[in-house]
Amino acid sequence: MSGQDLDRNQAATPYKLEKARERGQVAKSPDVVAVVVFTSAMVFLTWQGWPTWREQFRLDRALLAQAALMEASPSSLWSLVEHMLVGGLKLAAPFFVTLLLAAVLGNLLQTGPVLSIEPIKADWTRINPVTGLKRLFSLRTLFVAARTLLKLLLLAVVVYQALKSLAPHFYTVADLAPVGIVRTLLDDLASLGLKIALMLGFIALLDLIYTRREFAKQMRMSRRELKDEVKHREGDPRIRARLRELRREMLKRSLALRKTRNADVLITNPTHVAVALRYVHGQMQSPQLIAKGAGLMAAEMRRIAARHAIPIVQNPLLARTLFHDLPVDHSVPPDLYAQVARIIVWVFAMRDARRRGGGPSAIAVTERRPPFAVPGSNAWTP
Repeated sequence: MSGQDLDRNQAATPYKLEKARERGQVAKSPDVVAVVVFTSAMVFLTWQGWPTWREQFRLDRALLAQAALMEASPSSLWSLVEHMLVGGLKLAAPFFVTLLLAAVLGNLLQTGPVLSIEPIKADWTRINPVTGLKRLFSLRTLFVAARTLLKLLLLAVVVYQALKSLAPHFYTVADLAPVGIVRTLLDDLASLGLKIALMLGFIALLDLIYTRREFAKQMRMSRRELKDEVKHREGDPRIRARLRELRREMLKRSLALRKTRNADVLITNPTHVAVALRYVHGQMQSPQLIAKGAGLMAAEMRRIAARHAIPIVQNPLLARTLFHDLPVDHSVPPDLYAQVARIIVWVFAMRDARRRGGGPSAIAVTERRPPFAVPGSNAWTP
């Protein structure tokens, strides 16, 4: 592998990030999910903790009263257990649903909806002992361990300070009724949990920043990868250049075929090459080549000329010279004035004869001898 492949200093393109997202590779911090779930649990405990426990006490009292009056039989015992399980699940269901929604929300807030089965596909490299040992004794493992210890230290400090502030409550608990003791403990637990949630939120924010930075670093690309991606998305540059050339050629063909109908004469090879000339007396210094083509295009130009009654003159040497040496929309050079002038004079004469009704009816001829002699070769004489 070249050094260029190892030098990944280019930011990942949106295309690569989208492909990574399709494989389930996104920047996601587990700490964010944990803090959202924990905070939701503490909020639920603060809001519905005491009403839930009160309902649980009522359920327990009703079950104990029913157990005292029931017969000692398997059916009666099963009925009591069923009532206990159904009642307990009804009371616990809102709490577990809240945690489930909080976990889903914690993921959606970070990555949005990601639908991919790649992370759950079987990957035997994950259970490779060699790979596992490399991960176990790597610098990243040491970094993760140090980060975890730092989190535990911060949480321990928060818990210590929170318990220190709640210490006066512990002396008054003994004077309360059992119901008051439970309610006070729930309130103290909720207060402690919210303080822990604040610290977890701070840790999760730092972890999210770090995770996104590491993911962006992991997704970096080399210049070679950028070029390969462009080739993959848009095709090889040589192929694109060839396609552009073919499109230009098709455009030239369509323009040439449209311009052929405006020509005054079509000079052919007789079948391989065709050039269309146009001359407007008083507006052009010499005839202009308005279209040219070879092969199938030349055949199509001959068909258009025949359809529009444009004279077709077979002059192989002149046709090849004009085709190879004269670009489209350029005037005939002086060294070809004499040859082109004879053809143009003959075409105009034949056109006038047809208009008077006494000219020849054929429009395709082979020019073996010049029908008119034009003196001089360096001055255009129409």
